[in-house]
Amino acid sequence: MNLNNAVSVTNSGLVLLSGYFSMLFEKLDLTTNNSFINIESQLKAVHFVQYLATGMEQTQESYLAFNKVLCGISITTPIQDAIEISEDQKKLMDGLIGAAINQWPAIGQSSLDGFRGNWLIRDGLLSEQEDRLEITIEKRAYDILITKAPFFFSVIQFPWMLKPLHVTWPY
Repeated sequence: MNLNNAVSVTNSGLVLLSGYFSMLFEKLDLTTNNSFINIESQLKAVHFVQYLATGMEQTQESYLAFNKVLCGISITTPIQDAIEISEDQKKLMDGLIGAAINQWPAIGQSSLDGFRGNWLIRDGLLSEQEDRLEITIEKRAYDILITKAPFFFSVIQFPWMLKPLHVTWPY
C-alpha cells in the first residue's frame, strides 16, 4: 500500500456497509468466488462504493483513496473520475442502504441521503502500520447510536486486501 503518511479521507463511514461489499460486488458481476474478475472490475468497484457514500457517479480521484483501500487497490493507482452506473445498479445500491437503515432501528427513519450525510460521509484518518491499515473516524454527538448498530466493522479483511483494516470509531 505504501502509505508513508496518514491520509485524510471524507467517506470513512463506509465501514458501516463493508459487510455487504462481497455480496454487492458479486451481484454487480465484479467478483466471482470472492475475487475480482479483473482490474477493470476492481476500478469499477471503487466508484460503486463511492456511489454508496454520495449517490454520485462522478468524483475526483483525490476523494477515492479510502475506496481504493477497501477494493484492494494501491492509493497511487490512477483511476478515472467517473463511470456510468445503470438505473438497475443504482436501485441495487440504494436498496442496500435502505436495508441497512431498516436493520438499525435506533437511528429512526432516515432517507438515503440523510443516512449518507450522517453516517457515511465522515472525515477519517487512514494510516498504515507494518501488519495492518488503520482508520480513525471523526466523532459526532449522536455516535452513541453506534453501540446499537447491527454491523461489524472493527476489523475489515477481504480476500482482495493485502492487510486487514482496523477501525477506530470513538463514541
